[in-house]
Amino acid sequence: MVSGGIDIVGTAFQPIVEISSGRVVAHEALSRFADGDGVVTPDVAFSDAYASGRIESVDADCLERAVDAAGAFGGRDAHELFLNVEPPTLWRRELPAALRRGLPVTIEITERALGQDTGRLLGAIRRLRELGHAIAVDDLGAEPATLALLPLIAPDVIKLDMGLIRQRPDRHAARIMTAIADYAGRSEALVLAEGIENERHEVMARALGATLGQGWHYGRPAPASAAAPVATSREERDEWRAQVSRSAAAAAAVDTSATPFELVATAIEPRRAERGLLLQVSRFLEERASAGGDTAVLLATFQREANVTPGTRARYEWLVDRGCLLTVFTVGESAGLPAPAQNRVIADDDRLAAEWDVIVLTADHAAALTAREVDPSERPGSEYDFVLTTDRELVTRAARALLTSGRG
Repeated sequence: MVSGGIDIVGTAFQPIVEISSGRVVAHEALSRFADGDGVVTPDVAFSDAYASGRIESVDADCLERAVDAAGAFGGRDAHELFLNVEPPTLWRRELPAALRRGLPVTIEITERALGQDTGRLLGAIRRLRELGHAIAVDDLGAEPATLALLPLIAPDVIKLDMGLIRQRPDRHAARIMTAIADYAGRSEALVLAEGIENERHEVMARALGATLGQGWHYGRPAPASAAAPVATSREERDEWRAQVSRSAAAAAAVDTSATPFELVATAIEPRRAERGLLLQVSRFLEERASAGGDTAVLLATFQREANVTPGTRARYEWLVDRGCLLTVFTVGESAGLPAPAQNRVIADDDRLAAEWDVIVLTADHAAALTAREVDPSERPGSEYDFVLTTDRELVTRAARALLTSGRG
């Protein structure tokens, strides 16, 4: 039982198809709920579970039932079952049993997780990949900030929000389309469009870059016993697993023990500059984050608490109000910026305590300034060795390493 008389009454499976051929390649598991008055929609059931403090147990029950029911498919292979997982489940020290045994699945990271603690999210994704699971970002387009998170999450599948498929084309759709073309072209990620109900929706899905589709146009959710079987060949299944393996290998290659300066300085020779010039560069990068609006991720480290000036605080609060996903690292004490900004504390003896970092990721821009004082004992805050880069891959590696370092 969820709570308030709401029960989980079963699991339905909706086919995911290859648009070009109509062949079923996977299924998404959809939990079904009811109370004494009849059917209860999933959003109501999960809202009730959150309100009653039982979301972790309810989500674990849904996952267990889905995996058990999917056994009726018989020939199911790795990653052919898509499962939605709620944020509190991802944050658990030990994942539910349904995710620790049996065939690896494709985990859908919902929009509820994307706007929360980015570092904790990336840590959870890393654990899921270690268990062999693939990662899908759900409802891309519903939360614009997720565009900037794409290279950090490195999903195997991008699921487009159904609103993009059904609404009239606008600038928002164009922005999503451009971001998808950029990321999918570099990563080989698959693009899946949800909510396809007719041929017009299918045409729009193709235009947005989708090669996979899901919706009533291809089949309604049904019990496992009545669901269309997966129709891909062994060769196609092997290619899917190879694609997932490439993503997993890329995620595992990140050195989470390194600091941004250590990572970037191994690729680019540092230069030297006075503090005043680097302050101007830092503010310029913050302006680029504001230009990204609600598609920006900004990470900043401060060597001294005094460096978080009232002016800095005001700029950061303004960015957060505009939708920027901000994480600030300060030595010894939290910066105390209001939620949803993330405040992380650096120990005095941490190597990161000697760094000045400003990292910006938007849907169409990446930049990192990372610096260390030349001789803090002689002329503190005077000269710095620094690297400034707009290499998107290098910036993404530095950001991911910083966010998953376990600091704070």
